[in-house]
Amino acid sequence: MKKLIKLFTIRLRSIRFTLTVVVAVLILVSVFLSSMLSYARYAKDSERQSSVQTQQTLEQLAYNINNYLDELFRLTTYLYYDNTVINEFEKSSGNEVERLQKRRIIENYLDQIMIMPRKDVLNVFVITDEIYYSGRMPKSIDHSIDYSGYDWYKDALQNKKSAFIPPHLEQIVSYPKNTVFSIVKPLKSIQNIDKVIGVIKVDASYSGISEIAEKVKMGNDGGVFIIDSQKNLIYSSIKTEKIDLLSDTALIADNSWTQKIDGTEYLMNTANVKNSDWTIVSVNSLEELTANARQTRDFTLLLATISSLSAIIVLLIFANRFLQPLLEIVQLMKEVRKGNFQVHFLSKRQDEIGYLGDSFNSMVQTINENIQRNTQLATQVYEANALHTQAQLNALQSQIKPHFLYNTLNMISMQIQLGKSEQAVDNIDKLHQLLRGMAKWNREVTLANEYSVLDCYLGIQRSRFEERLEYELSLEKELYYQYILAFILQPIVENAIIHGLEKQRAKTRITVNGFTEGQFTFFIVADTGKGMTDEQLTALKEKLEQAASRPQSYSAPGTDGHIGLENVSNRIKLHYGSQYGIHINSEPDAGTRVTVKLPLLKKEAQENV
Repeated sequence: MKKLIKLFTIRLRSIRFTLTVVVAVLILVSVFLSSMLSYARYAKDSERQSSVQTQQTLEQLAYNINNYLDELFRLTTYLYYDNTVINEFEKSSGNEVERLQKRRIIENYLDQIMIMPRKDVLNVFVITDEIYYSGRMPKSIDHSIDYSGYDWYKDALQNKKSAFIPPHLEQIVSYPKNTVFSIVKPLKSIQNIDKVIGVIKVDASYSGISEIAEKVKMGNDGGVFIIDSQKNLIYSSIKTEKIDLLSDTALIADNSWTQKIDGTEYLMNTANVKNSDWTIVSVNSLEELTANARQTRDFTLLLATISSLSAIIVLLIFANRFLQPLLEIVQLMKEVRKGNFQVHFLSKRQDEIGYLGDSFNSMVQTINENIQRNTQLATQVYEANALHTQAQLNALQSQIKPHFLYNTLNMISMQIQLGKSEQAVDNIDKLHQLLRGMAKWNREVTLANEYSVLDCYLGIQRSRFEERLEYELSLEKELYYQYILAFILQPIVENAIIHGLEKQRAKTRITVNGFTEGQFTFFIVADTGKGMTDEQLTALKEKLEQAASRPQSYSAPGTDGHIGLENVSNRIKLHYGSQYGIHINSEPDAGTRVTVKLPLLKKEAQENV
């Protein structure tokens, strides 16, 4: 037995040794072979990568400068943001006082919006029938200059487009001394956009360009300079001698090339600024660019060798310790895949394997809890829907009050006894249509149908109350075939009968008016009945607000008679959204006015929600 164990141990050691040798040889050969094969191309790849990165940096710089110029272009649109200022340009000048007031308004706005927030903006001119000016330094306008002769002024009036003016000495002001570049934009009338009422000119210094360009670093022996198509220097961070040697080539060369200057080879990149004739040129010493790459290459080779040896040792030491728990987790995962969620991984480890095991246990537990929770939620939703449906049925049934049916049938009986057969038959037909309309309570119907139900209901009540009741139904023609949730208006009219007509002996007039206004549809149900006191109206509104906070529930009919309004309010909010509903106004002995607010209705029915 001991010999068998010893033989097995020796075999394990042999396998471990073989595995160590094979893995070590594979790792070391792969590392050194890859390093040696890549070394020959590494320098060239580094140069190419540096060129690409530099070009990307330069294009980003060009993009940033272009955005900066775009900001200056947008700055010229700020005049349109203030109606007071733009209206000043539209109206004609009056007396001297009015002209001075106009100048003060315009130039103060230019100073606050364009000059004070931006240090790079030196001058802003708005040229209409007069010259309005605001500048960073106090300067006077040289009125002896004929500004209409400038090309930029004529182009702005003729082409009606924004324009960029290359670097030039300040214009229009007395004693110009600053070199600026400018943005020019025609000032158009807000009443007629095809009409140009003036020209806006913004002069900017190079401080904004310098602030952007200085963020780009090209090493100790490199830099960036910007020139225009006439070789005028806009910005530079390198010596002037190099610029003179490179300017001609930069304007005609490709995006990237190499060039020797004083025995040193430089990598050159260019990028154009879209909204101007500027060219950005970067100068990089190839020796500086590849220095870090060479150091990184040597360090990577050394680190790869050390890491390879360390990986071999760590692999052998921890292989068994790491593999066994992982295999156990894999087995448990297979059980979970089969549908067994009662498995559990037992481990006291605090490392990644332990975390993996804990995560597995947490996942299985979460799945179990979700299954139970979903089952419970499904049951609750089913029960809630059943209760909701029953509550809606109860709410509907409460709309047709028993006393209404009793009074209607009693009235029909009396009409038959009195020989008024035609009236009795008419009222029976109206009651039939009214009850038939109740079957559509949970669907959308046309407003023509809804108004027909109202006419039947009010016709029955007119037969009952005779001269005490007068009513009028009006609806915009365009709304006849628009769809609305059924039985929205009838409970409100019934409320007007109960509270407005039955509680007084005087004649009561009920009107229902439907119309659209903007993005909404409105229905106004008004009566000249008894009305409500402020206390009664406040109490009713509070009930409606309380009902809105629990829109899934429907109240059972009570003695206050306003349950119909609560149900109508809740049905509107459920079907159309919480921003819609009813609003009530009332005064004692002056009547009540109920406004129903709905979205624009459509010519096709929607499923009730």
